[in-house]
Amino acid sequence: MTTTSYTAYSLNSYASTPIGMAGRITDDGSTITPLPNMKVYTGTGAGDPQVEGFADTGNNLRIAATRYTGSGGPGVDIYNAETGTSVAADRTWANVTNLYGLVKVGSFLYALDFDNARLVEINPATYLETGKIFNFSTDPTTSGLYTSGTDFVHGQAIIEIGGVLFGLFTITNSSWTTYKNSVLVRFTIGSSSITVGSTAYNNNIEKNAFQMAVQGSDLYIASIGGYQSAGAPNTNSALQKIAYGTSNLTTATVNTVFGYSAAYPYEVRDISFNGTTAYVLVGAYDSSYVMKGKLLQTTTAFSNFTAISDFSTGAPGYFWAAQYIDNNRILFAKGNPILYYNAASPATPVATLTISSGSLMAAPNISYDSLNDVSYVGAKTTTPLRVRGYRSPAQVSHSPRGVAARAILKGRPDLLPEELEELEA
Repeated sequence: MTTTSYTAYSLNSYASTPIGMAGRITDDGSTITPLPNMKVYTGTGAGDPQVEGFADTGNNLRIAATRYTGSGGPGVDIYNAETGTSVAADRTWANVTNLYGLVKVGSFLYALDFDNARLVEINPATYLETGKIFNFSTDPTTSGLYTSGTDFVHGQAIIEIGGVLFGLFTITNSSWTTYKNSVLVRFTIGSSSITVGSTAYNNNIEKNAFQMAVQGSDLYIASIGGYQSAGAPNTNSALQKIAYGTSNLTTATVNTVFGYSAAYPYEVRDISFNGTTAYVLVGAYDSSYVMKGKLLQTTTAFSNFTAISDFSTGAPGYFWAAQYIDNNRILFAKGNPILYYNAASPATPVATLTISSGSLMAAPNISYDSLNDVSYVGAKTTTPLRVRGYRSPAQVSHSPRGVAARAILKGRPDLLPEELEELEA
């Protein structure tokens, strides 16, 4: 059924005076229209804007806009996704240092904090914290899954399935170069607390996991397989599945359905489904941090693949993600441009939106150079989706190390060996 859907996106500039912008994209089933300048960031700490699409308790489509960096901690602005007008301005969520997911469950929103591996309940009537918080480092179940002081836990993704919230966490060392198995948790949201039951977790998920998607009774999880480096794809990168409804999640079997191979020597970069049709984004950076890979269509058998987009010779840009969305579209963030495909006949995109005036940019703000974030807000009858693919801690973290890393990278996704030495100096 044709509907009007909405996507949020953000652009950034890595010039000496950073600027950022959050905008919207509408799709009425026939015309795809970018609407820039919903929120423009200028001045100190203005770069790195991020967006989260969600629906409030009245099923009104909303966009949360904030920043990965910013002096004093970034505030959160809430916008009407349909009109682009402000709903709530500069909300401070003290327990969310770095917003990396915003999902509605029941009558409340739940915000994921990347840097501190926390889940924080937000009241959508006021867009303020309720005081109910899950903390990976202090929860009786999860606190024993890592070594405090040596390991660092990051909140990677959250997803709601039938009224139940699941979370995905990664564990790495202080330099973000060595990873342990990732952890999937099933939250219990009580009247005064958010906890994880003693068997409501599984830590057999591949290293550096970042994305989840549901198909049938299975939860699919995409993982980089370790540290993202230039020129050396992780051979352990995998797409795995687990039966999310299993009462004892800890002992549930985790099956690898697809991953790095001779035929596809890439890392898994995103996963989504339309029924039993799967869309898998695979790719790896070469030694110059040029992405090479493919956007593939297959079935849940993961045996025969068709390339929708082949960029195995390389493509520029650093934001890579792909999701199946309303109006039978495939939304593909291809480094810097955003492409829309008709899933029924995906030979060529039906729209290609670029970082140029008249497309993703509009006067007077036409000085951006990088696609920074994308979030599918959805339509009135659907659930918002994160369209983020994999982003490294160097790209995301609000920590002093993350801020220092981005000053070196200027958009690039990770540090070269000599740059790691510079950061450690």
